[in-house]
Amino acid sequence: MIKIKSILLVAIIVLTYTTKGISEEDSLAECSKGSNSKSEYLTPGENCFSTPHKGMPTDQKVNGKSDPVNQLEAFKTIIVSEIKTGKYADAINHCKQADVLAIQLNDIETHVDLMVYTGNIYQSTGLSFRAIDYYLQALNVAKQSEFLRKEGDIYYYLGSVYADINELKKCRENLFASILKLEEFNDDRRILKSYILLSNINYDIDSIAKYLVKAEEIIEKNETLKFEKVTLLNNQALINKAMGNLKLSKSKYLEAITIAKQNNFNNFLANLYNNYAYQLMSESNSDSVNLVLGIAIKLAKELNDLDLEASIYDSYSDYHAFINDFKMSLAYKDTSIALRDEYRNKQRIKESLLLSAVFESETKENELLQQENQITRLWIFAIGFLAFFIAAFAFGLYYRQKLTLSKSKLEAFEKGKALELAEALIKGQDVERKRLAMDLHDGPVASIGTLRFMVDAHFRNYNKYDEITDCILSINKQVREISHRMLPTHLREQGLLKTLENMIENVNKSGKFTADFESNIKGRLSDKLEINIYYLIFELINNAIKHSNGKSIFVQLIEQDQGINLSVEDDGQGFDQTKGHNGMGLKNIKTRIEYLGGKLEISSENQCTLFLIEIPLGNL
Repeated sequence: MIKIKSILLVAIIVLTYTTKGISEEDSLAECSKGSNSKSEYLTPGENCFSTPHKGMPTDQKVNGKSDPVNQLEAFKTIIVSEIKTGKYADAINHCKQADVLAIQLNDIETHVDLMVYTGNIYQSTGLSFRAIDYYLQALNVAKQSEFLRKEGDIYYYLGSVYADINELKKCRENLFASILKLEEFNDDRRILKSYILLSNINYDIDSIAKYLVKAEEIIEKNETLKFEKVTLLNNQALINKAMGNLKLSKSKYLEAITIAKQNNFNNFLANLYNNYAYQLMSESNSDSVNLVLGIAIKLAKELNDLDLEASIYDSYSDYHAFINDFKMSLAYKDTSIALRDEYRNKQRIKESLLLSAVFESETKENELLQQENQITRLWIFAIGFLAFFIAAFAFGLYYRQKLTLSKSKLEAFEKGKALELAEALIKGQDVERKRLAMDLHDGPVASIGTLRFMVDAHFRNYNKYDEITDCILSINKQVREISHRMLPTHLREQGLLKTLENMIENVNKSGKFTADFESNIKGRLSDKLEINIYYLIFELINNAIKHSNGKSIFVQLIEQDQGINLSVEDDGQGFDQTKGHNGMGLKNIKTRIEYLGGKLEISSENQCTLFLIEIPLGNL
């Protein structure tokens, strides 16, 4: 039973990737028919809501005058096109412009659509938390306006983005809410997406089978759901393969491949061939694997899908390891890693362009606000000057109040933006830590494992075999420790104190420092507080190890009525604060403390450096 569950977990991971990898051209073709063909995600910008008229120019005029309603429809057409073609920076700017127009026209339905489009953009570029904010805003307005069908759609979007960040409980809650809303309209096509996603995020066979059966019942009632049928057959094949039903899984794969070829679902067809290669390996039909993977990689290159190519080359690596050709396996693994790095770099560039556009837009809004304040002050001054002899005192008082209010709003606005930027920076750093830790695990650790297999295969009789394998194991252990420190996987399950105790224990094991830890905290803190305190202590200990030239570190974490006090002290050489020692480590510490609303005091002498941090609980 344990073996079946482990195989099933691998199948679910492949299944989830497969449903994400559907081509845009296939799903756009479905969208033009008034439907959404993706089984897990819509194509970015492919909204279930009202579809704008095609080809409408932005300067649409009626009877020689600009028509705001047609302008708004034209904006929606352009936004959808820009999202589907990956022009996210342009799309986000047009969403802001269109939303101003929708609010002026009191078009609440379009206002909701534009918030969902914005959420689609952020979700497509990996900015999941911003996407959640916009989806929740859209849901709140939809509820107030009683747009019941839109509520069902937005619940699905929330479920999909929570699946992206592995918040599976919230994902299920939103998917069930979506199904409940859409059942009132007998909207089987949209309900189908929720059942497919529910099958993807579950790890027990009974739940997966239950949701796949419900999806199959919907597809059987509608013969036009070809794409959805291909997705379902692929999922059924993966599950049956994981359970050892190879004959049934093979028939499902072959049926899915036939339908996909008939309907030109090329991106999904590449994924099908990739999955089918593992079916052939399970049947020990190694001669056919190379042929099937060759078809898959050809389709992926035609689609110019780097992520898909990387996945297929990873399958090539598994295939050559399966036939004991470890040299080729390692070569294909390197190719896969290089392609995935290139894909991630392109994604990061898209994220950077989007964030730059957002920052530029917010800067312009700030400048407009300042200009409006200046114009208001000038207007008040002029009126006060003209009416000075009539009501000098009254206008003077009004002017001062208005100026004070404008200044307060501007200060509040600037402070809010600073906090947003700090929060975005911290979340970006945490996401990058997780990404780097995963890259270390997927790249060097996997390569070291392959190297060990090659050494065992070819150098077992070499006189320094034991010395080489010990060195490989030592490197593997060090890389894993770095990965685990950057991504505290047990923080949520074990809690902050246990995780910090493990960190201190690892420092002591290194032999470079003697570390002590003391705390009076009994229970758990909020997730936000625990993850930020962990990274603060992690950064401070790293700074002491790198720069202090000391021998011991003392960490103290004390909970009081009003907040939490954190102190980290080392017996090193100290540093002169007047000389501006302000490296990236110290900057990250200050930014994280500012994000938590806390205070930092630094005391550094010849034989001691003390960091004292106060974090108020009221802000959290």
